Amino acid sequence: MSSILKQPRPGRFTRDERGGVLVEFALLAPLFFTLLIGVLQIGMQIQNWNAIRNLASDGARFAVVEYQRGHASQADLISTWMRSRGVGSRYNLNTDRLGITVTSQTSRITDALEMQIKVTYDAPDYLAFVPGNLLQLTYKRPVFLLKDA
Repeated sequence: MSSILKQPRPGRFTRDERGGVLVEFALLAPLFFTLLIGVLQIGMQIQNWNAIRNLASDGARFAVVEYQRGHASQADLISTWMRSRGVGSRYNLNTDRLGITVTSQTSRITDALEMQIKVTYDAPDYLAFVPGNLLQLTYKRPVFLLKDA
C-alpha cells in the first residue's frame, strides 16, 4: 500500500493542454503584429523616398524648360510648382511634412547657372509604440541652366 502513495498522481493541470495555444498566441501576437506593421512602414518609407526623388527630378525638368522658354529661373516659382505637384495624386505627399528649398549656387560650369533643389520629407510613423525615431528623408540634386552664347 505504501508504494501506491509514493507515486505521483497526474493532476488535472498537467494533462490539460487546451489553453496552450492561447497562451502562445498571447505571447507571440504583439511581436508578430509589430513586425507586420514594421514591414508596411518600410514599404511606405521606400515609396516616400521614390516620391521625393522623382519630385526633385520633375522640378529640375520644370526649371530647365521654363529657362529655355525665356522665363527667369525664380526659386520661389520652382518651389511652388514642386509643392503643388508633390501633394497631388501622383506623389501623394503631405504638405505639412514636405520641405522644398531651391537655392542658387556658385556655378561649377562656365556659362551656366547652377541651382540646388533640396526636398525633405518627414514620413508618418505608424510604430509610435516602438522606441526610436525614423529618419527624415532628404534628397538633393543640382540643376544646370546653360546661358545663351
